[in-house]
Amino acid sequence: MARFPRIKARRIVITFHSQGDVDAVGAAIALSRALGKKSIIAAPDKPTAAARKLLNYTGTPYSLFSEIKPQPTDYIIVLDSSSPQMLRHLAGIKPNLMIDHHARFPHFAAQNGAPFSQGEKERGGEIAAKKVINDPAASSTCEILYFLLKPKDRLSCISLLLGIIADSASFKCATPSTFKAASELLARSSLSYSQLLSLSHAPESFSERLEAIRSCPSVSAERAGKHIIALAMAKSHEAHFADMLVSLGADIAFVGCEAESGRISARMRDSMKGMVKLDRIMFEVGKVMNGSGGGHEMAAGATGEKGSARDALAVCRKLAEQQMLFYEHAKIKKIEW
Repeated sequence: MARFPRIKARRIVITFHSQGDVDAVGAAIALSRALGKKSIIAAPDKPTAAARKLLNYTGTPYSLFSEIKPQPTDYIIVLDSSSPQMLRHLAGIKPNLMIDHHARFPHFAAQNGAPFSQGEKERGGEIAAKKVINDPAASSTCEILYFLLKPKDRLSCISLLLGIIADSASFKCATPSTFKAASELLARSSLSYSQLLSLSHAPESFSERLEAIRSCPSVSAERAGKHIIALAMAKSHEAHFADMLVSLGADIAFVGCEAESGRISARMRDSMKGMVKLDRIMFEVGKVMNGSGGGHEMAAGATGEKGSARDALAVCRKLAEQQMLFYEHAKIKKIEW
């Protein structure tokens, strides 16, 4: 495991991707507490409801990146993303350090820390930082930070553990290292696991419930062998609606949204693990949308030009079917004599 670098800057700016989730925000809280008063958390926009709940619980202040007036002498740390579409607030800025657990695809990875050309970014490339700590085997950025920092204070431990729980889908995507980190963090949190879960839960908002119901007429379900692929469009809260479609019976769900930009959220049920990799699908779809995409094997997303999501849904379905077909052909079948 890499070591956390020594930082001598007067001000350290900790930031993360748009609509920061519990993993990004939990990692930022723990890192800020470890670095001390010279560090500030600068969010690109409003974090998710669950992340804001964690910020309130830990009493952690944060500012919007647009309000802090970045200086050339700042040391900028980016957590939980390398996608230019999710880090628009860093346009023209090369971060000093990036800590992330998302897979970085080789043919678009920066070479020796060199920045991407504009064309590469538009085709789905990644923002380059001067130093990168990346571990795709980790369940979350919080897991990476636990092994880098080994915090002992209660609030840092709670923040990191909640990030691990959230991004591992309650340990469905866990490894032995994930359980090791979670066990040690839980022991230092002074809370029971049920108490932690109550902290991580943010009730569905009225707008989430309303938009989910309004989006139902847009759903189309297609059979792919023994599996169901659901496609839909929503005016907002597309990730929430994708989760709902999987809970209703879809094996894979792709939900698009046309807002200030085109967005697609992808989700799938546990039984599809190993058969379909949504992060790879969304990486390719991001290029189709003239944006970028990525995420996790079982939950991912893409963002691109306004008006691009509806047509890109057909590409999502095709790529999912191709992966399933490849998986079926690659399986070793039992030979009977």
